[in-house]
Amino acid sequence: MSDIEKQGLLPSYRESEQNQPSAIHTANTDVLCNIENVMSEDIPKRHLRGRRIFFFSSLGLSLLCSAIFIYTACFSAEARASHSAANTATSFLQGPSIPFGSNLHGFTAAAGLGRPCPRKLKALTKDICPVVAPVSASDDNYAYFRTPEFTNFSVDALIGAVNIPTESFDNLGPVGEDARWDVFFKFEEYLKKTFPKVHEQLDFANVNTHGLVYTWRGSDSSLKPSLLAAHQDVVPVLPSTRGQWDHDPYDAYFDGTTIWGRGVSDDKNSLVGILEAIEVILTREPEYTPRRTLVVAFGFDEEVSGYRGAGEITKHLQSVWGPDSFEVLVDEGGQGIFESHGVQLAVPGIGEKGYFDAKITLNTPGGHSSIPPDHTSIGIIGDLSTLIESNPFEPVLSAHNPYYQFLQCLAVHSDELDPAFRAAILNAGHNIVANRAVQKAISADRLTRYNIQTSQALDLVSGGLKINALPEEVVLAVNFRVSVESSVSETREKLVGNVKTIAKRYGLGLKVNATSKHSYATDGESGIVQILPATENGEFIIENYASFIEPAPVSPSTGPTWDTLAGTIREVFENFAGPVIDPSNPPADNDQQEDSVDAKKKKPIIIAPSLMTANTDTKHYWPLTKNIYRFSPTRVTDIRMGNIHTVNENLPFEVHRESVVFYYSFIKNFSK
Repeated sequence: MSDIEKQGLLPSYRESEQNQPSAIHTANTDVLCNIENVMSEDIPKRHLRGRRIFFFSSLGLSLLCSAIFIYTACFSAEARASHSAANTATSFLQGPSIPFGSNLHGFTAAAGLGRPCPRKLKALTKDICPVVAPVSASDDNYAYFRTPEFTNFSVDALIGAVNIPTESFDNLGPVGEDARWDVFFKFEEYLKKTFPKVHEQLDFANVNTHGLVYTWRGSDSSLKPSLLAAHQDVVPVLPSTRGQWDHDPYDAYFDGTTIWGRGVSDDKNSLVGILEAIEVILTREPEYTPRRTLVVAFGFDEEVSGYRGAGEITKHLQSVWGPDSFEVLVDEGGQGIFESHGVQLAVPGIGEKGYFDAKITLNTPGGHSSIPPDHTSIGIIGDLSTLIESNPFEPVLSAHNPYYQFLQCLAVHSDELDPAFRAAILNAGHNIVANRAVQKAISADRLTRYNIQTSQALDLVSGGLKINALPEEVVLAVNFRVSVESSVSETREKLVGNVKTIAKRYGLGLKVNATSKHSYATDGESGIVQILPATENGEFIIENYASFIEPAPVSPSTGPTWDTLAGTIREVFENFAGPVIDPSNPPADNDQQEDSVDAKKKKPIIIAPSLMTANTDTKHYWPLTKNIYRFSPTRVTDIRMGNIHTVNENLPFEVHRESVVFYYSFIKNFSK
């Protein structure tokens, strides 16, 4: 399964001729068309589940009876088919890899939605996910970027960057003290040699030694600067996997089509692409000066949370420019450009889930294992682990979630999605039945579930010292990715409740670290709140394992800034880039692919905002602008493409070429 397949973004429903809607739902279609609003109510940001709506109207007994009939039919159908809904509402996969294992008629029946009215479906799509006009930055369709001169320069630049092993590790010491940071000196020197005009003509600053900040002064100081970001570091190559690489990860190999090596996709494609675009402008257009100032920022520890890199760069930029001083920020993220369900999509992330690691320590009396208690601390931690995993967080689908905007875009523009599922998505923001149906479909597959639900993963456990000695301390670490409708505080509250249940069960104490945000009052200056008094049996302690991050503010997906970004994406990937394909259903051969190019070029690329379930350096840049977009300008060409963070990381060179053109266009278009 490819990286794209593993992510979990797109619903995978196509119509099937094998199963047709049940008679009751077919019969109810017209009634549902006329009475759709009877089952509607405004859905707040949270708490969308578990409610029943009883509608009483003064419009007459006939309408009241019809409403009650439809209301009862929908919920009874849902109750009867709750198990089959879980089976039919499957196969949600992110990005272009979409297996179609079920049909939407079955989903529709299970959810109790009936068939939608065509006139209603058309009305529902009005003003949702409009197609933004392309914005061109070139009079000659970027002809220079197709020349052998540029190709040779670009291939060499990216290969040279990949060859420098800028690995970052979880246990790195302070900058200047840990020698493993020194490789970044070599990388900086490489950039200066490869991009001489960038380093000669732009203002340059080192931040915290290895952070790199470039400033290209614009002619109009009244305009807020734009900010392009990337990171220099890469995840380490596990020594035991080095022999599994087809080509040495730090001896980057170009096979004439694809470049192979660690970091070529994450994130040296973007970093080198940004510098290439600027170098080309400075070399070929020496008289050009942007109207809007451009700032370029490269952190060096994104893979280990970015506090030394992007965190310090943010402080530097605030000291120079002030808070909320940038017009737009584009950093890595999103899912690139691909086709799914007949729609060509670009998916910038306009939000990120939060992040919270909890450390749970259980201290109990020791002793000889020949006379054990009924439950050792390891057994108790096992019981706690079972309780945590058996009580997942509730899924919530609200209009606040960027993933809902993505679903809406798909529903508006896909003719291959079953109309009933499209109608359910479009009604989900204000209709309880529709919302529950879409929520059920998303939750049925773990690959999409966590777009609307806080995840919890028990990742670390340790305890015991000797086989014949009772363990005196056991530690469990849990990782949470906090949904956009929730908060770290709410997540911690649920965890504390679970631990409290186990503590009471075994007669243990419980105290919580109150040095960070949560709902408990602090006990003087101790930073510890005693929830349950310590006992002779032992005590739980809950504390932060590392720094936490609240869910990111959601960036706008309308307005001039969004339109310029979206128009730039459309221009480059419709008029310069290669064909946008569905890698889960690629053309069988090159001839078929060539035949499909013209047809695909006629389709507009839909810019669909969505959610990042992982975190990027953008978490540090929140104070600088409200317009933060996580978008790696990479066209998905093959299900084998990418391999980020694993063996055989790779990137087709044509994809890199297109990335350079995107950054070139971004710089020009935001300077108009």
